[in-house]
Parts: sequence; C-alpha cells; structure tokens
Amino acid sequence: MISIIIPVYNKSNYIKDTLMSVLSQSITDIEVIVIDDGSTDNSLNIVEKIRENDHRIKLYVNPHKGVSFARNTGLKNASGEYITFIDADDTVAPDYLEQLLKYSKNDLVVSGLIEDNKSTNQKKIINAARREISFGQFGRFIFNHDNFPIFSMAVTKLYSSKIIKDNQLKFRKSRFGEDTLFVMDYIVHCKNIRVIGYAGYINQILDQTLSRKYLENIWDIVVTIPNEANRLFNLKFNKGWQYLYVRSIKLSLLNNRNRPDVFKNGCKKIAQDPSFSYLKLVKAKNISDSILVCLIKFKLYSLLLRLYKSMY
Repeated sequence: MISIIIPVYNKSNYIKDTLMSVLSQSITDIEVIVIDDGSTDNSLNIVEKIRENDHRIKLYVNPHKGVSFARNTGLKNASGEYITFIDADDTVAPDYLEQLLKYSKNDLVVSGLIEDNKSTNQKKIINAARREISFGQFGRFIFNHDNFPIFSMAVTKLYSSKIIKDNQLKFRKSRFGEDTLFVMDYIVHCKNIRVIGYAGYINQILDQTLSRKYLENIWDIVVTIPNEANRLFNLKFNKGWQYLYVRSIKLSLLNNRNRPDVFKNGCKKIAQDPSFSYLKLVKAKNISDSILVCLIKFKLYSLLLRLYKSMY
C-alpha cells in the first residue's frame, strides 16, 4: 500500500481537484492522509464531503503550525509500505503512482515534474538525468544545476516507509527549504536511487505562495542547505557545495532586493560567513557567478543592488 500525504492550508480553490486526481489513480491500494493545518476557508468542509464517498481518505485536523508539522502528522499515521507527498494545489496524472511503483525495489524513486504557470499559460518539465545511482555517487550526481532542482522538493518521489521509520526521519521546522532538508536527511540512508523520465506530477505555479514571500533574516535560513549538504555528504567544500552556496546567496539577494538597507546588511553578513572564504572562482559555473562573488568580496554592494534591481 502507498500512503499519500497531503497537507492543506486554505486551499479551497484547489483541494477538490487534487483529491480527485489521487482517488482516480490506476493503483487503488492507497491511503490518502489529509492534514488540515488550521484552515480558515472552506478546505476542511470540502475534504470531509469527499471523504464521505471514499473511505481511503484519513483526515487529521491540526492547529495552524505549518507544513512541516502537518507532514510529520502524516508520517506518524502512515501505514503504507511506501510514502509519497502531494501538495494541496497540485494534481497528478492517473498513472502517477503506477509509474513510481514500477521501480519500488530502489530506496528512492524520483520522477519528473510539470510546472504549470497559470499567469503565463506556459508549461515546463523539470527532471534529472535518468539513471540508477549508487550511494557513492549521490553527492556528485545531485548537487548541480541540472539535477538539484528536482531533488530540492519533497514531491515527485516514492519513499520507503521503513527507511523513514527506522531512522525516525521527520521534516524540520524551517521557514524555507524544509523539503530539501528532508530529502537530504532521507537520502543519506539510501543505498540506491532511481531517477525515471516519467513526469506525471503537475505543479501549479501560483502567485503569493510561501516561496515567493519576503522572509526576514533569510541568509541564516538558506545557508543551512549548503552547510547540511557539506556535513551529510562530506562534500569538503567542493564544486557541488559551491553550487549550493552560490544558490543560497542568490536566493538571499533576490529576497532582499526591494529593501536597500536590508540588502546591504545581508551582503555584509554573507561576506562575514566563515564558509564564504571557501568559494573558488575557478569552480564557478559561469561568469555571472564569478562577478557575484567578486562584488560581495570587494564590498561593492550598491553596484550589486543596482544589478539585481535591473534584472528583477
């Protein structure tokens, strides 16, 4: 059996389509664990009505404590041999679970994702290179521009319930990147990973989602990802670590670009970070990354701010 964990917070416009896509799967041996995270709209009523006609839905109601707490409630109550996560404003193709289950002999199955941007009416497929990866190859394969985007999210994957429970894995409480940290925490306990070319998870890109909101003290949050990857996978400040670290810098600058004082103070904090000195220009993916590092290193924060304002 597969346990599908769906956290819900004020998704009344989307949760019906999400649940219908899950309940219509070609694989029927499933339990659908819905955790209402203290919704103040009609989300809970919609779920309860659908549950009346399909008892595969297990509903839990929490006070509003965030997506990590909600998903952890799902993990605590999951009884399936396998676990997957779906967001309450996304949908999946009818054969989504069937395709993942074909490769369930692997400790982690990773599929692709279709980004459906409602504001531009454009769709984009995100995936990693198709292959089976053994333990010693994880760091080199995952931490780069081509493959990391799909590994940074908790969705699109089939997890082993045994690995999660044996190692007492759970989502960390964080304002950003909790998906990435969970996936990394899980992967260090895997012997192999299978990446498949199939893309049946449809991610709706909506305005004002959490990832697009301004976050205070964002550097302290996003730098956790390269730091943890360095620790968990023994990257030793290599090229993969540098990719993650520069990515965190970009996220921080993008978040702060409309607040000049915060932007400059954020740059100072980055420059003072002990790990900043490990950045090597020869390892930079492109010239723009090298320029970014140089502008921070030589404290040209005003110029960097002008560049970011012109680009975004």
